[in-house]
Amino acid sequence: MKKSLKKMEIGTAVSVAPGRVDGMLQVGSLPDGSPMEIPVIIVRGAEDGPVVWMHGCVHGNEYCGAFSIHALTRELTLQRGTVVALPVLNITGFQRQQRMSPFDGYNGGDLNRCFPGKPGGTLTEQMAFHIYQHLREHATHFVDVHTAFTADTRWALYAPPSGDKAEVAHGMARAFGFENTLPTPLDTLGGSALIEAAKEGIPGLIIEAGGIGSAFSPETVADCAERFRNVLRHLDMLPGETIEYGGLTLFSNFAWVNATRGGLFRPAVKCGNRIAKGDLVGRYYDVFGDLVEEAKSPFSGIVLAIGGGPVMPNGEILVHVGLDPQPAR
Repeated sequence: MKKSLKKMEIGTAVSVAPGRVDGMLQVGSLPDGSPMEIPVIIVRGAEDGPVVWMHGCVHGNEYCGAFSIHALTRELTLQRGTVVALPVLNITGFQRQQRMSPFDGYNGGDLNRCFPGKPGGTLTEQMAFHIYQHLREHATHFVDVHTAFTADTRWALYAPPSGDKAEVAHGMARAFGFENTLPTPLDTLGGSALIEAAKEGIPGLIIEAGGIGSAFSPETVADCAERFRNVLRHLDMLPGETIEYGGLTLFSNFAWVNATRGGLFRPAVKCGNRIAKGDLVGRYYDVFGDLVEEAKSPFSGIVLAIGGGPVMPNGEILVHVGLDPQPAR
């Protein structure tokens, strides 16, 4: 007979014993009046312990996050504590293969800038509200899984960067083990679940792995799932020794290099490259295939992500740069 635990209820997912339960959480209503629901997975160990809240597809077409969470939870048996996994947050964006909900097109609609949400706000703010109430109630640790544009994206952020919970967040980042990592200032990424949770004392990570749509590999999914297991080992939720992936390179912050003109853009750098101010990051071509301009970086640092392209309008992100890279002490 399974040991009885304190009841945990998130939508229709109701857990009172070790093992896995699935359910749905209503986060709003569709234009036809039917419920807008997202999937919830709760996996519990035999004893109480940390509650690691994980979610993916905050941006609907960042599918690598959902696949990675599925790979973790498919055969997960915890010795203690709980994993709450919501693999698909932005369900209508997910269904339409786009970043934001198709029903919030006139209101911005970036779910990762809408937390903790508003019960009477826009559709996306209401979604954030319904999700965040449960995150705030249950989570002791938090992991948010994202992608950038290209399959070679591989970096992480953690928060808070200082204070009582910073060592916990840093330890989670070390256990996940992506070398390039940002201790995220609390005035950065305002409205993200990471920052809002950190302000309430819930240490967390954002993982950036793989690219949008199908721009990721089975190897990336398997690697992320194993690194999630390592975080759970670090928190004594799974048995076994924590793997040491190596030291972290930390940044002071990040910056975007934006397109100053339109054109067909061919990058000249790859994710993980170290660049200096003034270095070439790519070239613009016109529709005849002629070179029209070279793009140079206004920053020194490490390339964290590359814009999807290849057609770039003015103002689009060319590359994302981690600033002032230093080895962690």
